[in-house]
Amino acid sequence: MKKVVFKDTFTIQESVKLAKQYITTGKLSVDDFQTIRSVDPTPTNKFTGWIAKQWINNQISEEDKGNLKSLLEEFLSFNDRGKTKNSDIYQYKTFSELRDELVNLNNSGSNLSNKDLEKDFEVIRDDAELLVISPHTHEASRKLGLSHFAYRDCGNGSKDSSWCTTYKAPNHFNDYYHKNNVTFYYIKVRSKDLQDKLHNAGYAENYFVTAIAVMPEDSRVEGKPHLDAYDGHDKNFKGKLLDKYLNIINIS
Repeated sequence: MKKVVFKDTFTIQESVKLAKQYITTGKLSVDDFQTIRSVDPTPTNKFTGWIAKQWINNQISEEDKGNLKSLLEEFLSFNDRGKTKNSDIYQYKTFSELRDELVNLNNSGSNLSNKDLEKDFEVIRDDAELLVISPHTHEASRKLGLSHFAYRDCGNGSKDSSWCTTYKAPNHFNDYYHKNNVTFYYIKVRSKDLQDKLHNAGYAENYFVTAIAVMPEDSRVEGKPHLDAYDGHDKNFKGKLLDKYLNIINIS
């Protein structure tokens, strides 16, 4: 069986072996080793040795430990698209070096005209009344959420999107879109006329930004698509409330 090698740095077997050596030398507890293996998002534990090294050198804060799997999944997502500085995680000397790159990747290139993203989303409507976009990748979903659909106040003068499909970690979007075949439409109500119509119908300002989830064909009810919707606060609304909302903004 052919070994998988990370740019001549570590084989998969050596990655786990390195982590186990830290146990033998008393630098890493068995419980911590099991935790490290559980947050390694790769099916072959190829990140385990790198995580263990950062762990014993106190490079990973307690807060980051809680988000470690999501951060590493995000690295994989960017890496798969050729966006990371290094495809080999072992080339990152510290955890902060990796985390800083992820922050930069998330904060860069949020323009809709970005050539790298133009195939990753579809603009359904873009006029004075409405912006309607359907993202096809987590990267597009994240960047569009930040640049065009941010509603949640982060408390430091900045805003972010409340929808889990626009979070930094890719697992929510990927599970919905790739595993469950859910299609998303992000809607921003721009015109004051439509905003006033929504207000008069009892919809608050948080309905000016919504995410519509269209379930797969096999979940249709009486021939109609099964829809779920979330307002700017990520509050779910559906049924008659959703039907009325779509009718007001003239989206079928």
